[in-house]
Amino acid sequence: MNILKKMTVLLVEDEVTILEKYQLFLEAYCSTVYTAQDGEEAYRSYQENKPQIIIMDLYMPKLNGIELAKKIREENPSVFFIALTGHSDRETLLSVIDLHFSSYLTKPVSRTDLLDALFKISKQVDENYLQHLPNGYSWDGKTKTLFHHEQQIELTKREQKLFELLIDKAGVPCGDDEILFYVWDDDFNKQVTNASIRTLVKNLRKKISKELIQNQYGVGYKINI
Repeated sequence: MNILKKMTVLLVEDEVTILEKYQLFLEAYCSTVYTAQDGEEAYRSYQENKPQIIIMDLYMPKLNGIELAKKIREENPSVFFIALTGHSDRETLLSVIDLHFSSYLTKPVSRTDLLDALFKISKQVDENYLQHLPNGYSWDGKTKTLFHHEQQIELTKREQKLFELLIDKAGVPCGDDEILFYVWDDDFNKQVTNASIRTLVKNLRKKISKELIQNQYGVGYKINI
């Protein structure tokens, strides 16, 4: 749940008493909580604040939750939606599925159910950021940090960029030209040779398991995933 402490939430609910109750609860778990009481106000808040999680009543004035979600999803495929509704009809449920809502909660929504929905999102966010690798290694894609059994491994700028490239390629070998262009992009016009890559890989392998980065002869380097 620690990841939620860094996330912002937009809560959309037209009933003031429910809005205030959920707001107080959410503020205990999330970084910032914005509120809105109708769909149009919610869309303006989204455009201004760009929250990462939107918890919305599906039946609200001016712009309902499904219409709001469609507008936002066109602009942002990665925002997380949680639906709150007093109804549970098939058409609405199918729309929620199509728009990739994280959770669909029927009112009255308990704190436990809402917390479970937030926990589900926190796991999704954590999995998106953290890449687990063999032999106890992991790569945090958000901070560009390599760990071994939760112990951070100090990398130079170029070692970090090389590791990031290999992770992004997900096991597909990277040729010398691709590595040179990506890792030395800031001074590519300077004298950089294939020997520079060999030295970089050699130094990186001194800090990690040698099996983690493999050399596919005649093709290039790849990460062992």
